[in-house]
Amino acid sequence: MNALIQDVKYALRMLSKAPGFTAIAILTLALGIGANAAIFSVINAVLLEPLPFKDPGQLVVLRESESAPGNYPLDGADFLDWQAQNTTFSSMSVYFVASANASGAGDAESVRVNQAEANIFETLGVEPLIGRRFAKGEDAAGKDHVVVLSYGFWQRHFGGETNALGKTVELDSEAYTVIGVLPRWLSFPRGDVWVPMDMTQPQMHNRGSHWISAIGRVKPGRTVEQARADLMTISMRLIKQYRTPDDTAVRSLVFPLKEYLTRGTEEMLWILFGAVGLVLLVACGNIANLLMARATGRQREIAVRAAMGAGRWRIARQLLTESVLLSLLGAGIGLMAALWGVAAIAAATTLPIPRATPIAVNPTVLFFTIAVSVLVGILFGLAPAVQAQRMNLSEELKSSSNAVVSVSAGRRLLRDALVVGEIAASLALLVGAGLLLRSFARLRNEDIGVQKQNVLTMYINLPASTYKTYAAEQQFVDQLLGRITLVPGVKSAALSSEIAVDGGSNGYVTVPGNTNPKLAQQLVEQNYITPDYFKTFGIPLTQGRNFTADDMKHAGEVGQKLYALFMAAKDPSKVKVPPELSYGVIINQTMAKTFWPNQDPIGKVYTAGGARQVVIGVVGDERQWNVRQAAIPENYFPVTFNFVSPGFGGSISVKTAVSPTSITGAVRNELRGLDSSLALSNVRTMEQVVADGMQGDSLETFLLGVFAAVALLLAAVGLYGVMSYMVTQRTHEIGIRMALGAQRRDALKLVMSHGGMLTVIGLVLGIVAALGLTQLLGAALYGVRATDPATYVVVAVMLAFVALLACYVPARRATRVDPIVALRYE
Repeated sequence: MNALIQDVKYALRMLSKAPGFTAIAILTLALGIGANAAIFSVINAVLLEPLPFKDPGQLVVLRESESAPGNYPLDGADFLDWQAQNTTFSSMSVYFVASANASGAGDAESVRVNQAEANIFETLGVEPLIGRRFAKGEDAAGKDHVVVLSYGFWQRHFGGETNALGKTVELDSEAYTVIGVLPRWLSFPRGDVWVPMDMTQPQMHNRGSHWISAIGRVKPGRTVEQARADLMTISMRLIKQYRTPDDTAVRSLVFPLKEYLTRGTEEMLWILFGAVGLVLLVACGNIANLLMARATGRQREIAVRAAMGAGRWRIARQLLTESVLLSLLGAGIGLMAALWGVAAIAAATTLPIPRATPIAVNPTVLFFTIAVSVLVGILFGLAPAVQAQRMNLSEELKSSSNAVVSVSAGRRLLRDALVVGEIAASLALLVGAGLLLRSFARLRNEDIGVQKQNVLTMYINLPASTYKTYAAEQQFVDQLLGRITLVPGVKSAALSSEIAVDGGSNGYVTVPGNTNPKLAQQLVEQNYITPDYFKTFGIPLTQGRNFTADDMKHAGEVGQKLYALFMAAKDPSKVKVPPELSYGVIINQTMAKTFWPNQDPIGKVYTAGGARQVVIGVVGDERQWNVRQAAIPENYFPVTFNFVSPGFGGSISVKTAVSPTSITGAVRNELRGLDSSLALSNVRTMEQVVADGMQGDSLETFLLGVFAAVALLLAAVGLYGVMSYMVTQRTHEIGIRMALGAQRRDALKLVMSHGGMLTVIGLVLGIVAALGLTQLLGAALYGVRATDPATYVVVAVMLAFVALLACYVPARRATRVDPIVALRYE
């Protein structure tokens, strides 16, 4: 220990004598280690730490397959059968996320309401922070007016006071009694408030309508695979009992909760972690070169210490102590940078992972950082330590104190190899960043079928408790849209059940005479709109006509008759709809080409949801779910058809001639003037809607771009350092050459050719590495191949320019060597 303390003190003295070298080394390491600590903080919180639920490994998400690819929510009847017949689950529960208007003191607020089975918290293994969970039987009609608050809602509306228990919260003008408050960390399922779901409602017994989400807890001692097999057996039994031959694709799906929550995130995080690992390797190469150069300059000092009795291991240990100390100092500054980086990442994206604590630099991250810094210190300290082991004492002691120290071919080769490695790693990172940048630019400029400029969108929910009739809903919508269109700066306004790239609902249609089984399994998007929807979003009408007032009225009348017909039936699936109950719809071009290729779709008839539709118009495609996914077939219904049941939720979209955000207050005032209990939510411009859908792409592109830029900077500094040191080492040689008649351009060529050779080798190796590593980006790229030649050429040229510029500065210095001064060296 005394020897270690002595080594540390000596290392501090030596580092303080070279403040420039020490500052550069510490900052270089801080960049590499800090970036690693920041990304590892996210990986640790999202992927490595267990979920904070009780026995989280037992929790699974339950889904269903369908004829169309993908996985879907459950229908109520299937869930009830699974719940009653399984043998591997200790409990199952369902929930459904809806929107509601919370009113009372102050302005109304739109909140996310989780309607859940009474055993939801028991299944999750969550105890309320205060109060109690739902009791058995509270998920039946008439007993369901109790509410459990999220931590955030409790803080906003009750100031975190425990006397909130027993008070009431108004949701859609109905009073709910507060019985509990949830822990702060609970973010799955997301919601502001939790209320019991009415498990006795008729919809819970419908088969084929996928609408509820479900979770399960596997019994202790049972595995997820056993649970899958158990539910699959039940699914096959239900197919034989209830399904038609076309429904055989319906299957149960079971996903571990952690796996389900991190889907789409895990790959991105590991790619970023690999990127910061490369940055750290580049930093290590830089520091190793600096330390070797410094050790070369200290050879006489080391030789004197060896001659006075210091063993080779003792000298190597001293050099390793200096490198580890440098690394720890860099780690300290890097951790401070990581604190800022983690906060920025957490603020820039939403990761749906429940965490007992926020993403932070916690003890696990601290231990990781210290371990990495020690390992890195040893890694870049080995080269100068090995160099010291091979020193010739007699030769070093013979040289004078001002002699230029000779460098062996082996040492030069090692330094050159480190620079080549830095260039190769930098090119691989730059290519990855370039591919993501091009991909992101393609996404940003992609035509999604609607005009994004000057469009404001917002969500509104009409509660069934207040708007119980068709007439009430129709009157409110007509009045609200009429008021909004009179606001100065507004060009048009529309109501729709969904908007572009924000998702919605879909189903299957039946086309008379169709014999293609693929078309029977083709999902068709369903959007309920007012006539000005296409005008507001700039969607062109390519054939036929738009909805008229008569179309809207007729669709409402048909909807009311169909609703009465289905409600009166004991088994809605067996209702035969009279042919005269039909109404006009508008379809997109993809639907026209899919179902009626090379035909005029106007006047074609098909069936959806039991009702007959007649095509009256065709419009251009809009992308429904995200920018990456091409448009699928879509049909547009008159919104009045959806007013037949109590309550309605949808998006209001406003086209403006002014800045969209400038009219938000006016729209709120118009809504408040009609019904002060209603609230607007999710108020965004259409450009923000698109940007929100690309949040993951933008963050990944930004971070990888930052890491690549840091690697490029470090590689340029490393190459500059090697070339500068080479010029210093070869000053005597250059002086002799110039004394014998060599021109300045010859000296310039001597240095530049060496730097150019290192650059070319690094570029070749980097291209090979990039061809392999960028294959990992396949799923993240859009419209760009991982082998895109243009990206490789641009990045290689840019890196070559920076590298040669880093060589040029010391090369210019070589041309200014005075032969007389140079020849004075031994």
